[in-house]
Amino acid sequence: MEKAIRVGIVGSGNAAIFHYASYLRVTGFPVKVVGVTSLDKAQCKDFAKRRGIQAYDSLSRLLPQVDLIDNCTPGYAHEPVCVAAFKAGKHVVVEKPFTGYYGPSDDEGFEGNRFPKKKMLKEALASARRIIAAALKAKRNSAMQRTGFTRLRCRKRRRFLPRAKARSSGRSGSVPFREPLPAYGIWKLSGGGSIVGKSCHPLSAILYLKQIEGMTHQGKAIRPKTVSARTHEITRNPVLRTKDFLEPTTTTLRTTARCTWSSTTAWWRMFSPLKS
Repeated sequence: MEKAIRVGIVGSGNAAIFHYASYLRVTGFPVKVVGVTSLDKAQCKDFAKRRGIQAYDSLSRLLPQVDLIDNCTPGYAHEPVCVAAFKAGKHVVVEKPFTGYYGPSDDEGFEGNRFPKKKMLKEALASARRIIAAALKAKRNSAMQRTGFTRLRCRKRRRFLPRAKARSSGRSGSVPFREPLPAYGIWKLSGGGSIVGKSCHPLSAILYLKQIEGMTHQGKAIRPKTVSARTHEITRNPVLRTKDFLEPTTTTLRTTARCTWSSTTAWWRMFSPLKS
């Protein structure tokens, strides 16, 4: 019998609940979630008890017991958790966003919407490179979580584009949401709003489908040179009525987003939301 891949989850919130349920539906090879660790010890113990797995006091205690780490922490912890896992020789699945810029370590009130975007982009890319470098050095794989509904839609369009020799058009629209965790409305913890937290799903699908379109029509992938994003911060409006949908401290949450791309080259990058 094939040996099961042992999975350890870091974080015990909403993302961890979703990921755990997804592992139960994996087919084709055996997967077993063996443990979880989280800064919230009470929540971690409850998460483990409900699922019959082990709760660990720290990441360092969890690492020797697993083959793969599923990083379900808020964005600010993605880099340190991923790098530690790679250094321990583990493969990593990481929640989106992959990483970002969460402000100076000594600035607890950091708000990215009022910070220079060029520096944020520079620091976010540097963080991404550090994670990738750690994965390459350890010769381990890294994967970013994707939602099921986006994946299924991609599959349908993936089959359609080559057969019909069609082209994938741009996409834009509103991204309203209610997050169950207050961390998603705090720049210092999650990096800010619907562009980072929600639009990454349709955007990644669009980028993938443009590659398929390029292969179909010209024999090579289309890769946008730049991706720009525009947001509308309704939470900055002093007369906004949240009606319990937003936490009182959620001062930087974006609720609508629009993404576009331009020209083609061998790489692409995503800009942080422009200062309004």
